[in-house]
Amino acid sequence: MRRFLQRSALATLAVVALTASAGATDLAQWTFETSIPVNAGPHSAEGGLNAGASSPASGFHTVGAAVYSNPSGNGSAESFSSNNWSPNDYYQFSTSTTGYQGITFGWNQTRSSTGPDDFVLEWSLDNTVYTVLQTYVVLLNDAVNGGAWNGTTFVPNYVFGPTAGPAALDNQAVVYFRLRDTEATASASAGTGRVDNVVIAGALIPEPASLLLLGLGSLGLLRRRH
Repeated sequence: MRRFLQRSALATLAVVALTASAGATDLAQWTFETSIPVNAGPHSAEGGLNAGASSPASGFHTVGAAVYSNPSGNGSAESFSSNNWSPNDYYQFSTSTTGYQGITFGWNQTRSSTGPDDFVLEWSLDNTVYTVLQTYVVLLNDAVNGGAWNGTTFVPNYVFGPTAGPAALDNQAVVYFRLRDTEATASASAGTGRVDNVVIAGALIPEPASLLLLGLGSLGLLRRRH
C-alpha cells in the first residue's frame, strides 16, 4: 500500500510539472520593426500577449550625447542600437507576468569593434533593486562570428537565452529586465551596441481545479494498473 501511495504521489507531481512547463507563451516581444527606435524610448512591444505600450523597452546612457538608432537587425530591417557607452548603461524591458510562471528572457545582441562586450542580465520587481541573473560576453558584429547583422540573413551565433528567471518573477503585475554594461571604462564615443528579437515568455499557471483533476486522473490510472 505504501509503495502504491508513493507511486501515486510521484505520478501526480510529474503530471503537474509537465503541465506547468508545457506551452510557453510569448508575453512580450520586441523586434523593433514597427516600434522603430530613434531615441531612448519607451518603445512598445510589437508582439506577445501583452503587446503594446504596457510593455515598454528603453535605453539609458550616462552621456547625454549618446545617439539611439535603428540599423539592420539579426535577419531583419531594424534593431535597437546606441553609442557612447559608459559603465552601467543599459537596455531595459518590462511586461506583466500575471497568470504565468516559469518566466524566461531571450534576446539577440552584438557590438561594433569599439562597443562594450561585458554585460549582465538583471531582473527586478520594483525597477529599483536589481539582481544579476546571468553574465555574458557580446560578440563583435563581423564575418568571423558568422556574419554581420543584415536585413535578410539570421545568424544564430548572436542569440542569448532563453534564460530562466527565478520563481519571484511568476504571476507579477510587472517585471523588469536589464542588459547592463559592466565594462570597467567607457567605450569609444562611436562604439555601438545593439539588440534585437527580445522575448519575455512564460507558461500559463494551471487552475487549481485542473491540477486536482489531473491528480485524480493519474491516481485512477495507477489503481487500474495495480
